[in-house]
Amino acid sequence: MNKNFFKIFSTSILIFAVSGLSTYASTFPDVDAKQMYSTAIEFLSSNGIVKGYPDGNYGPDIILNRAELLKIIAEGSAKISNQGTGIFDSYANAKCFSDVKSGQWYTKYICYAKANNWVVGYQNGKYFKPDQKVSFVEALKMTFKAFNLSFSETSTPWYHDLVDQASRANYIPFSMNGFAVGLRRDQMADLVTRILKASEGAQALQSYLGDRAEIVASYETLEQGLDLSTLKVETKTP
Repeated sequence: MNKNFFKIFSTSILIFAVSGLSTYASTFPDVDAKQMYSTAIEFLSSNGIVKGYPDGNYGPDIILNRAELLKIIAEGSAKISNQGTGIFDSYANAKCFSDVKSGQWYTKYICYAKANNWVVGYQNGKYFKPDQKVSFVEALKMTFKAFNLSFSETSTPWYHDLVDQASRANYIPFSMNGFAVGLRRDQMADLVTRILKASEGAQALQSYLGDRAEIVASYETLEQGLDLSTLKVETKTP
């Protein structure tokens, strides 16, 4: 088991501090500034990576589909590589999968992703299934591909090393409690924010995670179905 994870449970004197991540005033009416992932949502929103729905809500508890996921990680990867989102525009009318029509809002992201080997598709690359809900490990694989992060694709099961690498970098959202669990919009915001913060340096990620920086989700915690978002942590004072 991850040593940092064990440390949380072995500490004898703990003070409840579920709001370990710093918070912003919320842009979205359904995102309370005290929610664990509000900072991530606001961070990505301020950088134009995520947007709300037509009613103004963000929908933090909504499970992402494959098309929504690719939009977020594509625009996140453009930011980390200092490229404008215009790099996707030439794919807007492409025909890369049988079930991805040209000219849809998601076409340019999906076809860019295929051209750059982030995704392969189903049935020998014939279908992408843009409306299909995405599991955590599936989303993690596409995210690692998009951000050019290394992992072995020959482990057993296929996602074992992928999850291990994400754990070592402390990229896994605290509330993620399974491999096949659907990835929510708030969890994806946290995952992408962690990667973007880490690209700025270890201190930036540490600052973002705050008092909860030593809590690390791992292959073992996911395998056991543990939700680390409810853990008690030591409150650190400046």
